[in-house]
Amino acid sequence: MNKAFIKKYGTLLLLAAGAGIIFQLPYIRETFYVPIQNAMDLSNAQMGLLSSGYAAMATLSYFVGGAIADKFSARKLLTFSFLVTGVLGLWFSTFPGFTISRIIFVLMGISTIITYWSACIKATRMLGTAEEQGRLFGLQEGLRGILNAVLVFGMTAVFSMFTNEVAGASAAIKLCSIVVIIIGILNFIFIEDTAKEENAEPVTEIVKGMFKALLIPRVWLLVAIVFTAYSVYGLIGYVNTYAVMFYGLSAASAATLGGVRYLLQGLGGVVGGFLADRLKSRIKVIIGGCVGLAASFALYIVMPSQASLCVAVVANFFVGLFFIYAVRSQYFAVHDDAGIPVNMSGRVSGIASAIGFMPDLFMYTLVGGWMDSYGRTGYNMTWAYAIVAAILCIIVTLILSKVIKKDKVSI
Repeated sequence: MNKAFIKKYGTLLLLAAGAGIIFQLPYIRETFYVPIQNAMDLSNAQMGLLSSGYAAMATLSYFVGGAIADKFSARKLLTFSFLVTGVLGLWFSTFPGFTISRIIFVLMGISTIITYWSACIKATRMLGTAEEQGRLFGLQEGLRGILNAVLVFGMTAVFSMFTNEVAGASAAIKLCSIVVIIIGILNFIFIEDTAKEENAEPVTEIVKGMFKALLIPRVWLLVAIVFTAYSVYGLIGYVNTYAVMFYGLSAASAATLGGVRYLLQGLGGVVGGFLADRLKSRIKVIIGGCVGLAASFALYIVMPSQASLCVAVVANFFVGLFFIYAVRSQYFAVHDDAGIPVNMSGRVSGIASAIGFMPDLFMYTLVGGWMDSYGRTGYNMTWAYAIVAAILCIIVTLILSKVIKKDKVSI
């Protein structure tokens, strides 16, 4: 095993660890919702405002972060992101109250996105050739899930060591924050600096480049792929609750499925990545995965609500997870197929993320209203939404394929 191989995949392992773990802190309220709520005496509405504050800042930050990633060294940006996010996590672990916590979550919307997300995508692209993009992004997605699972199990173990749930949650958050800081230090040591690209363009030119990129049709196709696939990814999370409500799955079993989900992220991401390179097409993996997802969600609609079918529902959930993580592993890798040059990778991934992740702003409120108002029918409406999103993703990806065949020249 030569040094170049060790360096490449060691760096990829580090990027994968960071890609999952840095987001544990802004989403920590989902893991320890009740302890955090009790620690600060917050209402459910206030807990929701913590989420919306982060989501709103993150949406803006994706766009800005694209320009930042094309201006500065990925190594410096990644290091800054982890150190700042870790410190914010340590601050939040003291449960400082609602107003300060809102500020902390808004600041995390900056530290986990503006200086991190697009820089991480760019750093991953730079690790290999065009022929390796599928496996690189697939391995990153897969390793991200596995390492996320390890951290979550570790946090759960620390939490269980305390009889006081508030103290346990605080200790778990501290553990996560320390791990994030350590990853930041490792990034500074091991990630290759890209100083040769730093300051290559004035900031004004990069900002202009962001707006120019919005005028390129294939960039909007990349945006649409992320938007539709991310919609499906968000909706598949409701299957756990669906199985509990209509098929008799126990709450404990539903919680266990959350850990299994990370492991399937590993399997789907790795298989999807290597299959993409084997087929020499990230596009084929996205299309095939979306066909599987549409079929999987259709099964939920036709299955009657019988406890005897609980195992079938869970099995279908696993199949759907495999497909969505295979697709998710490739919807940024496909930028290489689309002829996006590395020096534009940051701004294009920023645009794709800012607009592509917008379902977070409206989708959960929409389908939640359906479920509250219509019960089982509301869930069927949600599954129909997912099917339509998967089909639209197939259509958009096919259009992108035709555009690429017609004009293979990089933009």
